[in-house]
Amino acid sequence: MNIAGIILAAGKGTRIKSKDRNKVTLPFLNKPLIIYAVELLSGVANPVVVVVGAFYESVKDALRGHTVVYTHQRKRLGTAHAAKVGLKKLDNYSPTPEMVLISYGDHAMFYSKETVLKLIDLHKTEKAVMSIITTSFDSPNSLAWGRIIRKENNYIVDIVEQKDATQQQLKIKELNAGFYCFDFNFLKNNIKKIKKSKVSGEYYLTDLVKIAADQRNKVVGLKVHFSGVGIGINRYDELEESQKIYVQRGKD
Repeated sequence: MNIAGIILAAGKGTRIKSKDRNKVTLPFLNKPLIIYAVELLSGVANPVVVVVGAFYESVKDALRGHTVVYTHQRKRLGTAHAAKVGLKKLDNYSPTPEMVLISYGDHAMFYSKETVLKLIDLHKTEKAVMSIITTSFDSPNSLAWGRIIRKENNYIVDIVEQKDATQQQLKIKELNAGFYCFDFNFLKNNIKKIKKSKVSGEYYLTDLVKIAADQRNKVVGLKVHFSGVGIGINRYDELEESQKIYVQRGKD
C-alpha cells in the first residue's frame, strides 16, 4: 500500500503576527511544531511533502536533517489550494500513491501513530474516498471548528464552518479535528472542482466532503477523544494553553 503525506505549512499565521518566521517553527515544549507533524507521518507515508510559503526558509531551517520534500505555494489561496500544490509534487513519484494523508503543520502534536493507522484501516475497510479524524467537545462554540454533519447511515455528508452554521448546527458537538486520509485518485480528480469562497477568496479542503457525498462516495470519521487531538494554535495564548494541556495529559 503506497501512502504519501502532505503537510500544510505555508500560511502566514496572521494572528501570531510573526515578522520573521513561520508559525509552524514556533517551539512547542522546545521542539518546533512542524517536527511533530513530520515525525507523525514518518514511517507511515513516503514521500512526506511539506508545502511551504510564508517565511519558508525558517521552515527549512527547523527541518534540517529530516527527510522531506518541499514544494512552494506562492499564492496562499487556502487549504485546498495548498493541497493541490502538494499533489502536483507527487506527480514525480512512481508508483503512484493509493492514499494521501494531509496534516496541518501546526496541529499534529497530540496525534499518535496509532490513531493515524486506525484512520487508514477505517478508510480501507469502508472503501471510503475521504476519512477524517473527528472529536467531541462539550463547548463547541469556544473552538470555532467545523461541525460534522452525518446521515442516518453514519456517513459524513458535510462539514459546516461555525460562521456558516445554523442555530441547530451550532449545537452539534462532533467537530472536524483537521487530519485527513484521501483516496489519491478521488483527491486528484476532484480538488479542481472546489469553488472559491465568496467571503475569503480561498479554496477549502473540507468542501470535498460535499463533493464526495454528491457523488455517493463514502466519507467516514474516526472519532478520537479530545485528549488525542488538542486545541489548534492561532495565537500565543493558545500555544501556551496547548503546552499545558499536553504536559497535563502526560501526567494523567
